[in-house]
Amino acid sequence: MEISGPVLASGKLLVIFGLLVLMIRMRVALWLTILAACLVMALMTGIMPASWPGIVWGVLTDQSFVVLCLMIWLIIFLSSVQDAAGQNRKLVRGLERYIKSPRIRLVLFPALVGLLPMPGGALFSCPMIKAAARDMGVSNEKKTLINYWFRHIWELAWPLYPGYALTCTLLDIPITSLWRFTFPLVLIAFATGWFFFMRDLARSPLLRQGAGRDSAGEDGPGESLGAALLHALPIGVTLIGAGVFGFLFDRFFPELPGQIAFSLSLALAIGVAYYQGRAEMKTPLLRLTFSRNVGRILLLLAAVYLFKEVIALGGLVRELGDLGAGPFMVLPACFLIPFISGLLTGILVGLVGVALPIILGLIDHSAMQAYLAPLAVLTLVTGNGGQLLSPVHVCLVVTCEFFTTPLAGAWRALLVPTAVLMAGGALLALALALLGVSF
Repeated sequence: MEISGPVLASGKLLVIFGLLVLMIRMRVALWLTILAACLVMALMTGIMPASWPGIVWGVLTDQSFVVLCLMIWLIIFLSSVQDAAGQNRKLVRGLERYIKSPRIRLVLFPALVGLLPMPGGALFSCPMIKAAARDMGVSNEKKTLINYWFRHIWELAWPLYPGYALTCTLLDIPITSLWRFTFPLVLIAFATGWFFFMRDLARSPLLRQGAGRDSAGEDGPGESLGAALLHALPIGVTLIGAGVFGFLFDRFFPELPGQIAFSLSLALAIGVAYYQGRAEMKTPLLRLTFSRNVGRILLLLAAVYLFKEVIALGGLVRELGDLGAGPFMVLPACFLIPFISGLLTGILVGLVGVALPIILGLIDHSAMQAYLAPLAVLTLVTGNGGQLLSPVHVCLVVTCEFFTTPLAGAWRALLVPTAVLMAGGALLALALALLGVSF
């Protein structure tokens, strides 16, 4: 009996994901794990070895990849300068006097940085979490989970994210419309993260001691709030600069990728951070330019981009579209296709680009246009769950690298919270359908 294309494609994707999980559990270097998955996928999808050098060269010279590498390097550089100047430590110490709850402090930094729409942006808040959690008895795995989870609570409702903008484009709706349907997901994500990752910290004696110490002011009178916030000036320069440079680029250089504007704002922030902390820096600036983690993270980025390219060339995810040929298959397809796309791409804009066109085609084919809004929300929710669990999600990778947390342990701890988030999103989609809500 001949096996149908969608079933065969599903089996191949499961084999590839199983290989990723197995090699991760064996503690093989992640960039090697992903490259092995690329090789297996290329062989299974008939991509000839003669074309492999061209594919690799195309990835390494791809404009978006080069700009992403530049952005990640600048993020690491800025973090190194701020650490060397003690800015993160001073900012955290200053805010501790005004934000009395240690748990709120731990959540605040990744949530704020989550407003920055940049791949690997979780790396930006890692040093802040590290400083905020000092002397609190918080494990590295817990720091990893807090940083990673709360970094991503905004992603489906924040218009600056490329995946959000692409979703609005594909749905042919104004960019100011989608957040009205997806903002409840922010609240669900926050509540889920607080329950699973923060609630038990209230029983930590070290955490209570830290709160008591800060409230008692044992470190002396300290800085004013304004002086404390001045240590966050490089972050403010990054945010404001990204908006200003982005506007100028859109107006005068629309042909250039928008990430270059963000890279310029990062470069400006590095200059500000160095100027602010120059008196206290003991490490030469040249040594901070290339920290020991830069090469390993850039290798990971190259492997991730190659993986996504092989997925696109192999066409396995597209073949899954035939599973939803009838109206009774649209709902399973809205779970399966975006979830697998999220697992394999590890980034919102990637899963949206792969999964949403297929789902929209299925909706049109099944005459379910009246349920476009709830089905689109369901697609985003399940895809988001997939990308949160993806072993090639750059934010998860760099956060685990920073806190030296085994990826397998962090992944297991994310399973149940992600399932709860997806269930909450599915209920939201159901409520929208029952209310007859439309774009």
